[in-house]
Amino acid sequence: MASGESKPTQLTRGAKRGVIEYFLLFALLLVVMVTAWTLWDNGIVDTVAAFIEGSR
Repeated sequence: MASGESKPTQLTRGAKRGVIEYFLLFALLLVVMVTAWTLWDNGIVDTVAAFIEGSR
């Protein structure tokens, strides 16, 4: 290492890890929202609700 460079501190490593975790969380939420919208749009949620109401 050159004399002007410093080792990454624990804070920088933690900050980088935090950014990746937030990105993965955002990606997971996006997948969940798209899946929920697709199910709702295709009427699967309404069909399941009708089965549940019909069984009472």
